Amino acid sequence: MRPTTRTIPFLLALLSLPACGNPDNAAGDNGGNGDLDPANPPPSPFPDNPFPDDGTCGDINAVVDGLTPTVQLLIDQSGSMSQPFGGTDRWSAVYNSIMDASGVVNSLQSTINFGLTLYSGAASAGGTCPNLESVAPALDNYAAIDAIYGPSAPKRETPTGESLNAVIDVLAASTEPGRKIIVLGTDGLPDTCADPAADTPQGAEAARNLAIAAAERAFDAGIRVYIVSVGNDVGAPHLQDMANAGAGLPVGGTENAQYFVANSPAELVSAFGNIVGTVAGCLFTINGEVDVAKAAQGLVSLDGTPLDFGTDWTMIDGKTFEVLGPACDSIQDGNLHHISAVFPCGVIVVD
Repeated sequence: MRPTTRTIPFLLALLSLPACGNPDNAAGDNGGNGDLDPANPPPSPFPDNPFPDDGTCGDINAVVDGLTPTVQLLIDQSGSMSQPFGGTDRWSAVYNSIMDASGVVNSLQSTINFGLTLYSGAASAGGTCPNLESVAPALDNYAAIDAIYGPSAPKRETPTGESLNAVIDVLAASTEPGRKIIVLGTDGLPDTCADPAADTPQGAEAARNLAIAAAERAFDAGIRVYIVSVGNDVGAPHLQDMANAGAGLPVGGTENAQYFVANSPAELVSAFGNIVGTVAGCLFTINGEVDVAKAAQGLVSLDGTPLDFGTDWTMIDGKTFEVLGPACDSIQDGNLHHISAVFPCGVIVVD
């Protein structure tokens, strides 16, 4: 097994999964939560060799934040969004799922910095591409978002790659602390500003590759990208590639990130709710694959206090780690916190 290092969404530090042996924890002085340094977490509170019979092959030692996350909604404004969809049209269904009284923006605007970008191709001959209508992320932003989103309507073309890159530039330049997320809602394969038809095999491939590269760039900049397909026209291969790229996983690899396909307004509500609920919760994406059946053998602590498996923490799947109950409440209090975990060699498999 080889050492790997990857920036983790939601963790303001590096997750290091070294080869079998003692964990290589970053040194630092805790000095209380106010003195925690995301770039230099304090030493792990666990013994140097907590698994003498098996050895330590997985190590998480990081500073996590309960700071307000930023979610930029990137919504496809192409002409196909006017197609019928579950008693309405795709455009209206997406708007309603996000902006209704029970939608994610209205429900969570006081705890999440929501922003909006509607994207399409050139507004007219010689116009700017991508054509973006944006609202900067902020708390309590429903009214500002609705002022742009409410009166808008589908236009034309789907320059997803260029639009993603434009949003990445803005979010990457932001000094707002906390996690940054892009939720992409689209109903078709991408085109590009240079080739708005993308109607040849070469053009279609170039457009897909540009969008995938943008999602990879977002992850490298510390911005997680989620994708929601409105209907089935995007296709599973491109959705999977985009999901993997946005999650920092190899495109075409054996590990697959989750993507969302909605074929009804109710499924749209569920998709956006699931994504934003994850952002607002105490879920962490780790590097490596945990054997969920053996996850209880791991040791986890929050601010130096051991957490009990099944009560205070659990593994949702091989990649997703969740802190539960009062421990989660602590993480979400707006302060920095120190989380550590170690796993024996028989539990975690390093990429």
